[in-house]
Amino acid sequence: MNKLQLILFALLITAAGLYGQSADEIVNRADEAFKGNRIYSTSTMTVYLSDEAQPVQKIEGYTMEKDGKSYSLSIYVEPRRMKGTANLMIEDDLWVRFSSTGRVRKLSSSAKKNSAGGSDFSYADMGEGGSGLAEKYTSRLIGEEKVEGDLCHVIELTASGSDAPYEKMVVYITKDTYRYMKIDYYESGANIKSMSFYDYRTVNGKDYPFAYTMFNHTKPSRTEVVIEEFEVDSPKVQDRMFTTRYLETIR
Repeated sequence: MNKLQLILFALLITAAGLYGQSADEIVNRADEAFKGNRIYSTSTMTVYLSDEAQPVQKIEGYTMEKDGKSYSLSIYVEPRRMKGTANLMIEDDLWVRFSSTGRVRKLSSSAKKNSAGGSDFSYADMGEGGSGLAEKYTSRLIGEEKVEGDLCHVIELTASGSDAPYEKMVVYITKDTYRYMKIDYYESGANIKSMSFYDYRTVNGKDYPFAYTMFNHTKPSRTEVVIEEFEVDSPKVQDRMFTTRYLETIR
């Protein structure tokens, strides 16, 4: 082994000692909390415009992983004007049922970045969590930082393809429990919004946040979500629900 090889080897050993785990390993472990075969949830979503609360939205959520594909269905139950609105995502394909007309429409890939229900969450935010955050990104460990008193790994996720919802995300994951504490979202080099996670509870051996808030950095707006029900391996999640035919039956 020559001198250059020895130097490179020493650097690798030093990096391993400093970080212990790769960025991919850390993110994949944190993502495990969001993965489940059949997850059912009900939640309330409140949009605040200049700190003024808008009508509370109640949503039923269904997610499923099957044959290597991710499926997600969100159905709005309240308020009355939105009852029956539904978003279906199968991998990168998105369909929306509009309560005003009852029609089902397939949206373009670019539409996944649009606001869902007038909130600070995009369709992609609401529908892509089941497959894990890092699936479409290249990860890089960039440091450590305390968030709400917890020491976190700071990891940069850079889009590895055109189908990624954001060009970059920076995630903050607790070093001891592998919980997401915060995610910063970037477009055109700017931090456009940030999501913070709260009220972690253990369900079926997994830690899951029962509250999270998306803060918009381009306008005076934020959206708060509170989970009311959360079931893993739920019999309420059925294959037939992840079809356009099922969307047409929603009332």
